[in-house]
Amino acid sequence: MSASDTKKAVAAVLVRRADPEQDMQHVDEIHRIVNAAYRSDAGWTHETHLIKEERITKEGVKDVLHDKVNLLLLAFDSETNQLLGTIQLDPAEFYPDFGEYEKDGHATSYLETMPKENQIFLGLISVDPLQQSRGIGGKLVREGLRYAKETMGRKQAVVYVLFQRTELAEWYKRIGFVDYGEKVPYPDQARTKQEDVHFTVLRMAL
Repeated sequence: MSASDTKKAVAAVLVRRADPEQDMQHVDEIHRIVNAAYRSDAGWTHETHLIKEERITKEGVKDVLHDKVNLLLLAFDSETNQLLGTIQLDPAEFYPDFGEYEKDGHATSYLETMPKENQIFLGLISVDPLQQSRGIGGKLVREGLRYAKETMGRKQAVVYVLFQRTELAEWYKRIGFVDYGEKVPYPDQARTKQEDVHFTVLRMAL
């Protein structure tokens, strides 16, 4: 796809907040897209070689749609109304604490002083593998960051990336995220397929 075609494709993507009444019809498609992005080898962002089981169930999708704290944004093709991807904005003060990463005595000198009430976690970031390489993921993240800043009043965005996914961490860095050397453990080691699966923490000022 040429640069001009990519710009046109990105311009055709509409990102909006999910509505539980309007978007309940999309439960099956959200379920398919999220699990295709995370749990199949169809998309370059997948984790299937690292994590077992579905990323989210259909019941989980319904819960996310009704969640009034952790807000879901959806991306659509503005011309066809086809669902393209998802991103969830999780206020840090309600985000679970995964504990300290202590493997091999790991320690970081970085200390985050930003109050949690000013931070937003980005999660459930997925793009239909059939629609990737159109700039949809970048637009989803940028629109999520804008919403978090302008509507939710957040001053810092945080994303957890599996340590083994270095190419994904580099993608976030190109957007503006920074790696300060922080790590956190994966919360459910029973679901991992390898030893020492953990997260790299990336942060970005808004």
